[in-house]
Amino acid sequence: MPKLSRADKKQVSQAIKHARLVDASRKLARIVKHVDPTSEVKAARTRLEKSPTKWIKHYGGEAFDQPFSRDHKKVIAKIKKAINKGGLFALAMPRGHGKTTILKWIALYVMLTGRRKYVVIVAATAEMAQAFIEFMRQRIQESDSLHKDYPHVTTYARATDGKAIKAKFQLRADGKTSGIKWSKTTLVMPEVLDGKGNQYKSNGAIVEGHGLTGAIRGKWKDTKTGKTLRPDFVILDDPQTRESAESQTQCAMRERIITGDVLGLAGPRKKITAVMPCTITIPGDLAARFLDHKAHPEWQGETSQLVNKWPDEQDGLWVEYGQIYRDAVSEGRGVGEATKFYKANRSAMDKGAEVSWKERVRDGEISALQTAENLLIETGDQFWAEYQNDPKAIIAAQYDLTPQQICLHTIKLPRLKLPKDTTVFVGHCDINRANGGLHYCLAGFDQAMTGHTPAYGHFPDRGDLWPKNASKQVMQQKIYAGLKEVCDRIKATAFSYEKGGEKIQLGTFLIDAGFESDTVHRFCNWANQSGGYPFRVIAAIGRAGHKYRIRATSLIGKPYEHCHIQHSLTDKHKRYVMFNTDYWREVAQRAFLAEPQAAGGFTLHNAATVRYHMPFADQIVAEKLTNKYQTPNGMRWEFNHAPGSQWDWGDALTGCWVAAAVMGLSASGEPVVRTNGRKKYTQSDLRR
Repeated sequence: MPKLSRADKKQVSQAIKHARLVDASRKLARIVKHVDPTSEVKAARTRLEKSPTKWIKHYGGEAFDQPFSRDHKKVIAKIKKAINKGGLFALAMPRGHGKTTILKWIALYVMLTGRRKYVVIVAATAEMAQAFIEFMRQRIQESDSLHKDYPHVTTYARATDGKAIKAKFQLRADGKTSGIKWSKTTLVMPEVLDGKGNQYKSNGAIVEGHGLTGAIRGKWKDTKTGKTLRPDFVILDDPQTRESAESQTQCAMRERIITGDVLGLAGPRKKITAVMPCTITIPGDLAARFLDHKAHPEWQGETSQLVNKWPDEQDGLWVEYGQIYRDAVSEGRGVGEATKFYKANRSAMDKGAEVSWKERVRDGEISALQTAENLLIETGDQFWAEYQNDPKAIIAAQYDLTPQQICLHTIKLPRLKLPKDTTVFVGHCDINRANGGLHYCLAGFDQAMTGHTPAYGHFPDRGDLWPKNASKQVMQQKIYAGLKEVCDRIKATAFSYEKGGEKIQLGTFLIDAGFESDTVHRFCNWANQSGGYPFRVIAAIGRAGHKYRIRATSLIGKPYEHCHIQHSLTDKHKRYVMFNTDYWREVAQRAFLAEPQAAGGFTLHNAATVRYHMPFADQIVAEKLTNKYQTPNGMRWEFNHAPGSQWDWGDALTGCWVAAAVMGLSASGEPVVRTNGRKKYTQSDLRR
């Protein structure tokens, strides 16, 4: 290798110097420095930090331009107690009272003042939690009042321009990384030193945002100093959605996540501090559970309302006001006439009323009471949930049946055992096309059609029966295999009477043929012809009450109670049970309105906990009978269900009652008398 000339060495030396200069320039460009505020500013900041109420008022600006109500002050006082001394607090406030905005500023308060070092925001969804984090990031970057008092945080935040890459490579004055971090779900405060080399209280404070049903277990962070931080403050910001609130199953699941995963974030030896601002959407929802001191005594619940006391004229002048309001608005004249009426009678209309926040007045309205009354007119029944935390039932049912009532029908009879008076043992399997699964229920009945379920279940145990976007052939194969697995499980299970241990075998098993009918019929034919099962397997199709018909041309045998066996109009080899879904659904639900084990009632097998049967019960009550009336074509039932709810086990239980009817029982308790032989029935016979 030739030796380098003097010119070459000079050129190499210059290149090295240039590279070092460029590197030093780049490093210098990454360095961020701040200037501490004056002693006067620091003193004023310290005074504000003693009061969370004054702090968020000062820095929140326009967000808190109205005086706080007594309820606001009470809530903030509880939050202060949680910050300083720990504890669990559930706070129900009316919609629009600013509870989430208060908590956003409280999160900034505890981090900037160093009162808490690792804050976790848990919202109903991941998107809502991310919006919480984004709010905090923007305030730190854009608030001039925060920048004036906390430049050791805001200066570094502003230098990032909101870009995570700049935050990652940012340096402080001594050339070490500043430690600031940004992402959609995480915000880490910078770790910097003051002029004397001391650390700030906010150094390294962390806030994370997560959806309640996301991965929130096992949170911890290693700091620059080598210390491991675990969450010490949780804000559960309205941790339920409208859909989850209307499902007792989802409420129970979220309740378990909060009491297990969330409260365990601090580690095995420490208790977490948590604040839960919430609104009761429906009776018994997630918020209502944590506000119930008996159900969760560890949570200090506080409930406030928009109207604490309604006026004396609520059923008088305010009714007249409401009519004026509705008439004028419907005819496009606005609310002016109603407001004029209110002004003329305000003294009488205000008498006896007490609103929780007198400053909550909308534009064009003249008092908080008028605002509340207008909201009541505009939102109807939702007003009681959104603004009073006292929701009314979503659906006005013909009878009131709740999951809790169903769970009360749990008796001490162990699973797989049947009452000694059982004469008929049947089952039904429902195919869920939406979630790709099989829900089945087994039930024993006595002569009075008093029922008991020794077992129910779902296949597969986890996940879906067929993959999403599966072809029709794959779906059919999975359904067929799933039905075989369910029947194999039932065959392999030993059922017996409660006394004596005498075994009892399933008599009839119905399978829903409303979806993938050909596959169900194919499986039923194989199951019965192969002799592999000691019970009959029959396809079944339900029809709404006003659509249930018996055709003499396809009827097989004599009809049973609101059900019959018929063959397909296109293929006489396809036989199935046709039944009146509405009639039997009402019978199945009303069975839980009777006393447990009373004639015509229904009971559930023993369980380890009170809530064991809650998912099953949730689906039984999902469809509510809202109307029932006689028409020229017969009785008509109207069932409604809450959005997002499931009723697959409800259908399976209904099918058990149908199967019992096919075995000769009647909901009246009297046996159905059937003639022998293979007589064909005419329409006149069926009308008798």
